[in-house]
Amino acid sequence: MLAVIEMVVSVCVHTTFTCGTPARVNLAIQLRSARNSISPESLLLTARESDRHRSNVPTTILEGETNVCPENLNELDNTMYTPPRHRSTCPYYMVSEHNPNRFPSILTSVRCRCQQCLEAGGRSLENVCEPVCVTEVVLMQEECDNGVFQYNPTEKQIQVACTCARRREEESSSDNEGTTPI
Repeated sequence: MLAVIEMVVSVCVHTTFTCGTPARVNLAIQLRSARNSISPESLLLTARESDRHRSNVPTTILEGETNVCPENLNELDNTMYTPPRHRSTCPYYMVSEHNPNRFPSILTSVRCRCQQCLEAGGRSLENVCEPVCVTEVVLMQEECDNGVFQYNPTEKQIQVACTCARRREEESSSDNEGTTPI
């Protein structure tokens, strides 16, 4: 009898608690429901607002993409098959971000290749490349409850393009101290 008790105690002490992930279909239903509740006016963000939401999750440049900024517009391909991101005055490249604690675990977004807008003669001194972001709802893995991870909706800012914009007044004045902003 004592040997049986010791064996039961030994098994209980060495058992590790594992937490499972809900079925993908359940996560997809939860995500759809959360996305339907987001207000349309909160979808677009300025570059300044998106800076506050930068992720610490590493990104991978997608195959066939480059993050090098050309010297001027003439270096860009402009064939009818070239996507806009490669022939824009603010070219951008695509990256993927993998976070195993998020659903969906892989998100694709873009990054600006240049800081200044491209012109025929080089890079603009007056205009800068700024990311265009949208708000996307994702599910983030939280605590384990009854052997299953719980997922909570979280808003994430996703960069979807880069646009050429006039330099902000405060950027102009800090870059060119003593000059009057345009």
